[in-house]
Amino acid sequence: MKILKKVLFALGLILMSINILGLFKSMRNSEIYTEKNTGRLNDITIKYEDALKEIVRKNNESDKAFALRINDVVSKSMSHYFRKEGKEKYNLRVPIWENYILFFYNSMKSDDRYEFVNYKKGLERGVGLCSSHSIVVKGILLDNGMEAELWDIAGHVVVRAKVSEREWYILDPDYGLYVPHDIPEIEANPEITRPAYANMADLYKPEYDDPYTTDHVVEIYAKEGNHIYTYDARFENFSYTAIWILPLLLMIPLGITYFEKGK
Repeated sequence: MKILKKVLFALGLILMSINILGLFKSMRNSEIYTEKNTGRLNDITIKYEDALKEIVRKNNESDKAFALRINDVVSKSMSHYFRKEGKEKYNLRVPIWENYILFFYNSMKSDDRYEFVNYKKGLERGVGLCSSHSIVVKGILLDNGMEAELWDIAGHVVVRAKVSEREWYILDPDYGLYVPHDIPEIEANPEITRPAYANMADLYKPEYDDPYTTDHVVEIYAKEGNHIYTYDARFENFSYTAIWILPLLLMIPLGITYFEKGK
């Protein structure tokens, strides 16, 4: 029994050490600023430490001004990148030092890349698809007392945000664009999105083989079946608490043994 307690204590100590190591590491790889294989022009231009400063709301900044600024900041501080060949390089698979529970949980899946629902983690990593960018914008707006939700537009995820008492805008941080209309207006007349997406071709590198076009975006806004995009944050939130509790539980039995001996 004493040997088992020592083994459990050692395991707990290892896990605790992994957690502590993670406190001093960032999931953002600085090579993302020079990554060539993204398909986007000027894909990421704001560094993480600068983004953290930019997402702080300014004094007397209106909801609308703040929402539009955050949409732009997130677009410029996150890269549109989620390629399998970069999953280790850019921590698309959660590294063991970040969260060993998510690391092992996702390792059991055929595709072990992971999208964070904690917007702070998504911003830290700095890479993802449209949903990743939108989760970050939504999280920042909610933390600043605004109403916001994610909306799935035929597979493209955007943010529906209340920017004033009677106005809702559609924010698209994947492209850094916004539509100054609400979903019901857009679905009734999708052509009102065209001005916002008029210059889509200018956002892509010439060699990129599958860009979204203006016509395509207008078309997907028109389709029936667009809906609120939801996700379940419970397991991720639980895991970030559990990674600290589990090592303590493993270390307690041996600690109790030595405590009782010392009486």
